[in-house]
Amino acid sequence: MSKQNIIYSAAIGILVIISLLNYVKISNVEDRLQTLDNMQGQIQNVNNSVRNITSQVNSQMDKFLQEQLWIPEKEYKISNVDLEENKIDVILEWSFRDLLDEEKLAFLYREEGTQEWTELEVKNKGGLNYSLEHTFPLNGNYETQVIATSADGKRSEDLLNLEFKEQLDNRIMIDAFLHPRGDGQFDVNINIHNRLKQELMPAENKEDLKVKSAKAYLYVNGEPIKEIDILEKNQGMHSDSLTENINYHNSYNLNDKIGDEANVELRVTVEDGLGLKYETKADITY
Repeated sequence: MSKQNIIYSAAIGILVIISLLNYVKISNVEDRLQTLDNMQGQIQNVNNSVRNITSQVNSQMDKFLQEQLWIPEKEYKISNVDLEENKIDVILEWSFRDLLDEEKLAFLYREEGTQEWTELEVKNKGGLNYSLEHTFPLNGNYETQVIATSADGKRSEDLLNLEFKEQLDNRIMIDAFLHPRGDGQFDVNINIHNRLKQELMPAENKEDLKVKSAKAYLYVNGEPIKEIDILEKNQGMHSDSLTENINYHNSYNLNDKIGDEANVELRVTVEDGLGLKYETKADITY
């Protein structure tokens, strides 16, 4: 065999050995990838099992806690709202889990942030079901609780939080921003969001809940220098059966109105068809 044939044979042998080694390595990698895929599947199954167990535990805990409540069922209904008299008529209803024969019941409420409780009589609706009707001032949030008194002592539990003022104040939300760009230039951005579906304001005519007036005012050192009619000049207004959105943005040159240390403010006033007014001052963004 010639020297050249010997070299070719040796080269072919080396290539075969390298190919076999590569095949073995590739097979090992494929086996490991398959093992990794199996492990990932098992890990995913474990994660799903953990989620299911967590969900079941949370459900059982909620059920257990609900069963331990002395007052498992409670609700309130609004029967009338009088904006002129600033009052709201409310019916509260609840059911006890148990009640001793000698226990005397009392309903207590107080305005949020105060210490003194007011006591009201409750009405038995049969069995362990009770209710009461009361007129509250509309411009307040109230904490309520029920107390049972017997010869053995007292026990009580929170009933409902009546957040009338918060609902009223947050019905129309105004986001207003004033951005100074330098050289007397200011960007004004205003968004008005009005929730038309309200348990607190069940107006017979939904038009009464819509925005009837929206004005913005630019102030320099406390003096008004410009009034903006947002309803007339808005760049985007959307209204459906649930909400009403009004958007306004513009730039103003106040260079001839302000000095080096002038205080510039943006104030927005919105009024609905019921005559309720909502006001805010803009946040200044740099």
